[in-house]
Amino acid sequence: MEELILQSQKFKDLHREALKYINLNPLQRGGILSDAARKIVNEWADGYSVCDYCGGCLDLIKKPPVEEFVHDKLPKFLGTDAARVTNGARESKFAVLHTMCEKGDTVLFDSNAHYSSFVAAERVGAEVVTVPNSGHPEFRIDEDSYADKIEEIKKRYGKIPQACTSHIS
Repeated sequence: MEELILQSQKFKDLHREALKYINLNPLQRGGILSDAARKIVNEWADGYSVCDYCGGCLDLIKKPPVEEFVHDKLPKFLGTDAARVTNGARESKFAVLHTMCEKGDTVLFDSNAHYSSFVAAERVGAEVVTVPNSGHPEFRIDEDSYADKIEEIKKRYGKIPQACTSHIS
């Protein structure tokens, strides 16, 4: 693990190539911007610095070394064979449900699940069953409620549902 941490240092403190000119608002402060502020603005103003180098597939970007991080270092760090990145949580939920479910399968969510989980299940064609929460003000999910719902689904459909949790307390 220590060697993995040392190898990961190359991913720390990466910077975008600086633009030659930037004009935020020439009327403020007479157009004067400190070098440090200019560097930050150049690197982060758009919030999508990695996309400058994206040829269409995020995990294959070589500069900065996203490909090496995602396909080599990240799986080692997580202790998995592979790691995947998506363009957002909604797409990852769809990818997971699409991989694990078929049309007509049953998916078990807690009632606190984000609406995008329900949308992903709908896109796959899965039926959603929810575990109730305790209501206002805590909206707690009791893990025993999962066991009850799993048994109920097993009796009704003859198989165990796919399950997705958002919070158990």
